[in-house]
This record gives sequence, structure tokens and C-alpha cells, in this order.
Amino acid sequence: MSSPPADGSHAVHDFELVFAHVRAVVGDRATRRTSPRLSARITARALRAAGFHHVTGEPLVAADLRRDGTQFFDRSETVLIEVLALPRWFYGLYVEPNTPTPGQWAEVTGMFDRLGGELDARLAPADGFAH
Repeated sequence: MSSPPADGSHAVHDFELVFAHVRAVVGDRATRRTSPRLSARITARALRAAGFHHVTGEPLVAADLRRDGTQFFDRSETVLIEVLALPRWFYGLYVEPNTPTPGQWAEVTGMFDRLGGELDARLAPADGFAH
């Protein structure tokens, strides 16, 4: 992932990241056979607890994670996530840090680490998943 500046005063700039099952395939070849689904209910609960909401400000619900392209911001509005889904089937999130502070980014990555342990998923650069 990223390495924040040593002094901790600069914003984090990172690659486009994906949160998905450790065996996931992300991109044009993503299918039900190659991309294990994630629990929308558990993921939605973790995202809400971390302060994520629709870009319009509305709270998110598990059903939102089954609609491809749905976008959410964290409470500081410096991390954007977008749903990766096939019809009625949630398999991951694009995660795009938009200059969060190192502290804000640590809070978000910590949430994804805990959630990943529960769902057998990981946050990694998009090219780290088979395409």
C-alpha cells in the first residue's frame, strides 16, 4: 500500500486499491466462478461504523453494496469507495484515497484490515488481483 511521509504532516497519495476476497479476479473477467462474493451485511456494518456514507450524505445499507458503481465517502470525504458488483452479487470495492491525512488513512486501512480478517479479504493495489 502506501508509505506516508515520515513527518506525518503530508496527505497520503496512493494507487487505486481494491478490497476483495483473497481469491478474487477484478476487471473484465470477473465472474461468479472466479470472484467469491463478500457479505454485504457485514461490510455495510463496518463501513457505517467507520463513517462511510453515500456521496449525497445518506447513510448506506447492505442493499447498496449490490449495485455496481454506487459510491461512498468516509466521514472526512477524503476516501472514495465504489462498489464492484454483478447483479445482486457483491464482490468488492474500489478504494481511492483523495489526500487523506496519515491518521485518516490509518483509520480507514485499519477498518479494512479488521474486515478483511473477518471475510478472508484484503486491500491491495488493483493490479495485485488477477485480471
